[in-house]
Amino acid sequence: MSPAPLSPASDDLTLDSTYLLGFEMAHRALREGLASLSSLNVTQYRVLTKLLQAPGPVNQGELGRLLALKPNVVTQAADALQQEGYVSRSTGDADGRTRFLSITDAGRAHVQAVNEALIASLYATFPTEDPTYRTILEAAIAAGSRIEPPLDGGQPPRYPATRALVAVELVRQETERTLRDVCGASFSECRMVQRLAEVGHPVRVGTLGESLMLSPVNAARATDRLVKRGWARRLRSPEDRKAVYVALTDEGAFQGDVIGATVNELARTRLWANLAAEHRAAIQQMGHIVMADLQRRKAAQERELLGQLQPA
Repeated sequence: MSPAPLSPASDDLTLDSTYLLGFEMAHRALREGLASLSSLNVTQYRVLTKLLQAPGPVNQGELGRLLALKPNVVTQAADALQQEGYVSRSTGDADGRTRFLSITDAGRAHVQAVNEALIASLYATFPTEDPTYRTILEAAIAAGSRIEPPLDGGQPPRYPATRALVAVELVRQETERTLRDVCGASFSECRMVQRLAEVGHPVRVGTLGESLMLSPVNAARATDRLVKRGWARRLRSPEDRKAVYVALTDEGAFQGDVIGATVNELARTRLWANLAAEHRAAIQQMGHIVMADLQRRKAAQERELLGQLQPA
């Protein structure tokens, strides 16, 4: 089964909660892959991979401007990378105060090893036994790797999973920041509102959190904040007083429309504009296919547990 092509203009782009679900799963898998093999955080690793692309030493100040990072952040990242032996520092010939950064052989080897760990983490997170799932995942990695442009005049782009990590982190940060600016709510709150707006009826808090891969504690806390905002209300079943449901108020439904439009616009400008049609289709379908597979797996596990029941 091949993903259906999306129109080149992307005027019909409409992404539901499964898009952010798939995005969050990829974000989590990539960060776990980095943590499994490296003591670096994403920003430090981003600096290292940008130096990998450079044909020679890079002015530390220019590197900060290129990556849109504050000088102190670049300095802290360079300190950490130098301590690990991944970069070396040198001073300029004309101005001894100017610092230049160069990647070392150890830094190159580290990027290669981490890239393999990122791929392993993605394949462990997403259902790839089926060739269709594997094709979509590989297309999504390729898509993510094209979001941030390579360093001009540097080495040819390599390590797509590494570039996908950087791109997903940047898009995730921008999405969270933009949603907070637009409606004042956290990323988890916005995801819950978006999902409730889609289903159009009350949902148990636990079920809602599970569908978004939020922990019960985080789902409950986000519900508390939504109720305080007046965007949601709690409901209880007369048959089961322990079951707490949540539904959107009129204001919450309005915010759901705002959140949906904001997510679509961000995807259109930050993702779609940089991707080929087949990559757009892969990302658009990824959440739906992955969620369906996860639900099948959960149902199979529950059937297996039922088969193991014994008389009390």
